[in-house]
Amino acid sequence: MQRGERECFMRIAVFSDSHGVTEPMLAAIEEHKPDMVLHLGDYVRDAEAIAAYFPSLDLRYVRGNCDAYSHSDAEENLLFNADGVRIFMTHGHLYGVKRDLTALAGAAKDAGARLALFGHTHIQHLEERGGITLLNPGTAGRFGHSGYAVVEIKDGAFSCRLETDTE
Repeated sequence: MQRGERECFMRIAVFSDSHGVTEPMLAAIEEHKPDMVLHLGDYVRDAEAIAAYFPSLDLRYVRGNCDAYSHSDAEENLLFNADGVRIFMTHGHLYGVKRDLTALAGAAKDAGARLALFGHTHIQHLEERGGITLLNPGTAGRFGHSGYAVVEIKDGAFSCRLETDTE
């Protein structure tokens, strides 16, 4: 690879539970220059603010429990393929993720997904369960320790890492 060339892979920035705080997300997007941004709910309007700053960015989002009255037409779940990886994304409250991840893992598996993204708990989490990678980026807002996740996909394989905001 020559200097200045970007490796051929897809980079996805994953955020959740921003609750009106957009600055850490905008800074992470500037830093990582993702090909796609996913927002897992709470607050949908923050995802819409990202779209205003980065209008050409592929941005997808779902509605969270705090978005119930936001008059958003956002879905509660999304299922899509990103560069050969089937991704299931949801906020998580409908699957009881504060108690257990079994229902979420089952829903993702039934949908044929390999990667399940969720929020709601405000706690970063990364594990593999029954062939499904479960990823919670934590809260992008200011509820103590804020963070996000980066997913990189190349040739149908993917890796996930949790990042923390040091500001």
